[in-house]
Amino acid sequence: MSTEQSESAPQVETQTLPAGDITQQATTPTATTKRVKNPKCVAAGKMVAERTRLAREQQKKAAEAYLAENKAKATTAAHEPAPTTEGESPKSSGEKNIGLSTTQWLAVAA
Repeated sequence: MSTEQSESAPQVETQTLPAGDITQQATTPTATTKRVKNPKCVAAGKMVAERTRLAREQQKKAAEAYLAENKAKATTAAHEPAPTTEGESPKSSGEKNIGLSTTQWLAVAA
């Protein structure tokens, strides 16, 4: 079967390119005209960048102030002594402070 395939298979001829200059391009590799920027667009972009920079700095300052405030609160809360109960009336050890629910108050009133 291999002899049949080789006989019936079409043969492809390869062509070689001439040894001429193959670096020729349809367009030039570098632009011949210089791009002109719109001065109004450039100025607007600079203004936006400056506003963004200022807003970022302001936000950073606010975050630092917030963290410093929270840190100060945490340190003062840790150093303060627990509140004392000098003004309250003493209770016996067996007596518990139990509040009555709404249902219990209605049962007492009835």
